[in-house]
Amino acid sequence: MPNIKKKSYKRYCYVKSKYFCITLKINSSMKYYLILLSFLIFVASCKKEYIINEYYITNEYNEYITRIDSVYIARYYSYILAQQNEITTSILPPYLQAGDSVGIFATSNAVFQQDMQNGIDILKSWGLKVREADNLYDTNGRYAGTLPQRIDGLQNLINDPNLKAIIAARGGYGCDQLLPYVNLKPLQNSPKWVVGYSDVTVLHVALNNLGIQSIHGAMVNFFSDSTSVSELKKALFGEYPEMSIETNENCIQGTAEGRLVGGNLTTFYALGGTFWDLNVKGAILFFEDTGEPNYNINRMLTNLKFSGKLDAVKGIIVGQFTDMTQGIDKPIADVIRDNVGDLGIPVMYGAQTGHGIPNLPLYFGRNVKLNVANDRSTISFE
Repeated sequence: MPNIKKKSYKRYCYVKSKYFCITLKINSSMKYYLILLSFLIFVASCKKEYIINEYYITNEYNEYITRIDSVYIARYYSYILAQQNEITTSILPPYLQAGDSVGIFATSNAVFQQDMQNGIDILKSWGLKVREADNLYDTNGRYAGTLPQRIDGLQNLINDPNLKAIIAARGGYGCDQLLPYVNLKPLQNSPKWVVGYSDVTVLHVALNNLGIQSIHGAMVNFFSDSTSVSELKKALFGEYPEMSIETNENCIQGTAEGRLVGGNLTTFYALGGTFWDLNVKGAILFFEDTGEPNYNINRMLTNLKFSGKLDAVKGIIVGQFTDMTQGIDKPIADVIRDNVGDLGIPVMYGAQTGHGIPNLPLYFGRNVKLNVANDRSTISFE
């Protein structure tokens, strides 16, 4: 019987799990083909990784930076943001005169009569008549009444044709809860000044998105600072042409013109992606904040940058950042510079507006001129 040499095979398990194993019998020649195939798969995977990384380039310091037309903007641009058109309407409420009537609304935290009396007396000293919202002294937990009470209190003041301005009693939290239920459109045909800051930012956003001007300024509960109050009076009576500060090392020089919008960063950031998302296209953006860790500010500004919002603005005004917590984070000025310093637009840093003293007023929804020069930085409202 002839001596027949058997081929040598090795057994390789290529797919193995708890329940099964696919076993192939492979001779020595087949092994080299498998090695070549593995190498080709490796090369193909490297090419795929290169394609993914085409969105990133390195600078002279060999640091990864994102291309302007990066994956964040080109492929995942917010649907709401993409649908927004630049707002060109600017409805100006009439300035106040002695003898006019104003209202005080409470849409957020509860207030007490003793907290309001000083502010009411000051408004009356300007020759104004004062109407209090029906819910002004109501309480429901932290709020100035139940949600229906707060809605009706604000809506009744909006609908009152005798009022030339409505001023917030205070901020806090809760004003955003009213947005789906309050009808602001009467103010398009019969505009009146809406005044406040902090949580009242949501009303500024909703109004400015409708093309209606408003005033970011002191609220009745905080009429204790004489400078804040006197400057608010000038703004309400049409005697407030500009606001300026000394240019500092955190400013970025340049000029810009556009609608002034914004407010409390935490508040308008929370409206992102909603029906009331702040429209910043072609605008000058103002922001301020209080009581936040510095990394929270970085998180919010990073969101605005990745969404493409910061690419849509013509200039930036940075207000007061009070009672912040730095911890192991960078100083707040560095956090802001890291996010806006490469936009190629002017930045006015340190406007005396926000939760500090003084809290100077700003006309929101108005076309303004921003000039950050070598010595002074100025916002012109005329």
